[in-house]
Parts: sequence; C-alpha cells; structure tokens
Amino acid sequence: MDKYIASSGWVKERSGVLLKGLIGVAALGAAVIIFYVFSSQRARSAGDELALAFCWDHAIVANPIPPNAPGCAAATEDEKHHKAYEAFNQAARNYPSYNGEVGRYLAATHQLHFDGPKAEATLQELAQKNSSTGAQARLALAQRYETTNRFNEALAEYQKLKSQPGDIAPLLVDFNIARTYEAMGKTKEAIELYFTVASQSPGSSLGTGATTRLTALDPARLEQLPQSDKKTGLNALMSSGK
Repeated sequence: MDKYIASSGWVKERSGVLLKGLIGVAALGAAVIIFYVFSSQRARSAGDELALAFCWDHAIVANPIPPNAPGCAAATEDEKHHKAYEAFNQAARNYPSYNGEVGRYLAATHQLHFDGPKAEATLQELAQKNSSTGAQARLALAQRYETTNRFNEALAEYQKLKSQPGDIAPLLVDFNIARTYEAMGKTKEAIELYFTVASQSPGSSLGTGATTRLTALDPARLEQLPQSDKKTGLNALMSSGK
C-alpha cells in the first residue's frame, strides 16, 4: 500500500510532464499518418498522370478516328507526339520526385519528332546522370546522332555508353556501334562487331540482325558462326540471290 501511495504521488507530481509527453507522442503519430496518407495520394496521382502519358505514348493513329477507339487516339503522328510530349512533361513537372527523370526523358523522345534541338539538349542533360534513365537518355541521344548522320558524335556517345551501360544490354551497344561503323565506311570494324554479336547472341533477334548484316558484308565469316546462326546467314544469303 505504501508503494502504491508513493507511486501515485510521483505520478501526480509529474502529471503535467507525462501529459505533455503523451500529447507529443499522439501528435507525432498523427503526423506520421497524415504524411503516409498524403504521400500515398501523391504517389497515386503521380501514377495516374504517368499512366495518361503512356496512353498517348501508345495511342492509335487514324483519320478519321474510330468512334469506339480504345484508349487514346490521334488523327496524325504529329498530334500523337505533341500530346505524349505534353503529358510526360506535365507528369514530370507536377511530380518531380516520382516522375522527374523518366518523364523528361520520355517527353524528349517524342519532342525529337518536332523540335530536335531542344530534345537533344534535354537528352544531353539527362545522359550525365548516373541512373537507368541516364543510360537510356544516352542511348536515345546516340541514336539521334546516328539517324541525322552525325556519326562521330554517335560513336562517341555509344563508347561512353559501353563503358557505363547501366541496364542497356552491352551487345545492343555493340550492334549499334557496328551499324555506325558500317555507315561511316569502316567495314572491317563493323564486320568484327557484327560477328561478336552474332556469335554471342545466337537465336535472338539481335543475333539474327547481326548475322544478316554479316552475310551482306562478309559471307565467308558465316563458316565461323555457331550452326544455328550459320543457317540463318545462309538463308539470308539465298534470299538475297547472291
């Protein structure tokens, strides 16, 4: 009983401090709940905006647009690219912590179709980032240089990507370098890389593509390929009429 009285007195003396402590704990718990709810709502909203952008990314193009067209639809390719660009940019701008890098990257890939210089500037900036999106941006930039006949610039970007590929398949980078060499007239270098891709990726679409180019450039190298790739190359050679 004495112990109970003593402890009761201790509690009464410190009731104010204890009450403040309990209020503090309750307030902290409420803050955590509010933050969680707010974050969840923002995550859902960010996901919704990105989903809309992907809808335009995969939009069908038809003129006239079918009345019951599923998803997003555009009358022209130009409209599709503009709509997708705007949607990805908005997703990146409104929710930068969720959609920032990937939204800007995907927006730039559509912007390439109607404003190449600005899109290239965005890709150049993103390519400096040590992230998956950075690697994808460098690949898109290199391909842009390649398709606009700036082969030295394309080759430089592919070489950078080869040293830090991120989640880009190294053989894809090799194939693109080989294609760039071929466009530059560096046939010997192209053949060697095509052979590497064909021999290391048998049966894949990438390996088949490399075998096809190898067949066109140096049919004799087919004998050094694995049997499956050799057959693919021989079929391509027969269909070409050589």
